[in-house]
Amino acid sequence: MKIWPWSVIADLREDNTYLKQELIIAHSGRELAVKEWRDQRNKIEYLVRTIRDIDEQIFKMSQLGSWEDMRPHFTHLNEGMITRKRTESDRISEVLRPELIKAYSAQTNSDLPALRGPDAL
Repeated sequence: MKIWPWSVIADLREDNTYLKQELIIAHSGRELAVKEWRDQRNKIEYLVRTIRDIDEQIFKMSQLGSWEDMRPHFTHLNEGMITRKRTESDRISEVLRPELIKAYSAQTNSDLPALRGPDAL
């Protein structure tokens, strides 16, 4: 009867530990991909609902004969547009703000003259 040496058992335990770590890494990467996929799906569903709402409001306006009757639907469309523009502006600011800070802080640390406003001339 052949008994495995202790070194072989230790090697197998190391391999097992390594495979467990790889499995954990792969699983966490999969969870991240699933989360990103859900986020993208939610964004698409939001856009579809928004377009349907806009279509519905425009159709309701087309069925009315006077501006006074159309005004609530127009106000709803206008408020939605303002909200979407504000959200997009905030998203762009989140992307640009760190880049601008980095660009201007790098310039103040270099030998280039700092940017000044028109009052500085």
